[in-house]
Amino acid sequence: MRLAQPISSLLFICAVLASASTQAHYEKSSDRNGGHWDNSGYYHCHEPQCVEAPSRFQLRRLGSLSNRDEDLYYLQEDWPYWLEIAGCKTARTVVLENTSKVPVTWTNPRQCEIREGLWVDEYTGEEFTRAGQMEVDHIISPVYANASNGFQWDYNTRAQFANDPYNLIPVARETHRKKRQRSIGRWQPRTEFQCEYAQSWRDIAEKYDLDLFGQDKSRINKMLDSCDSDATQSVEE
Repeated sequence: MRLAQPISSLLFICAVLASASTQAHYEKSSDRNGGHWDNSGYYHCHEPQCVEAPSRFQLRRLGSLSNRDEDLYYLQEDWPYWLEIAGCKTARTVVLENTSKVPVTWTNPRQCEIREGLWVDEYTGEEFTRAGQMEVDHIISPVYANASNGFQWDYNTRAQFANDPYNLIPVARETHRKKRQRSIGRWQPRTEFQCEYAQSWRDIAEKYDLDLFGQDKSRINKMLDSCDSDATQSVEE
């Protein structure tokens, strides 16, 4: 039979765990609001201007955020992306490899990073041959998801969303810079790609039960109204 540990040993272990938890908490960065969520899902303020946010367990949004403030409670380390998902290949590398119109070439024998291929920036219709010219864009950005109800998701769901190939698309660096984190209500691609883009927003939101903001639902439905009949399933407003 296993003997119970002395109380002094148990107290020591508890103290070490508490110290490690506190250290991990305070080593975590702060978002633009001046705070962050801890690993238990509770929000903590660390700056004077900080406004308290709900815990991840509360079934409501962060509140009415303006377009300018969508990233107020966003912290990139809460939404890990470019994780290694196939050996040394990250989600970004896999997307570039799978969307190239020709076989890709690699920067090293391990095939970790792509050098060249042929990609179409569907947002603009332009073609590119060097991987260094490309970015992989989140169709629905983690910033947007976090500002909606995504802040309630657990770590694994946030990581899955941030690395989901269905939510990733190769675009030119300049296009990525122009779009930034903007939603479909504030930015749309070229006309020829708008039906597919609106369908992607609708389908990704449904897959993750993402609560889209009103202006984005309206924009999706307006774009889908002009598409073929098999693509006109709207989102509920």
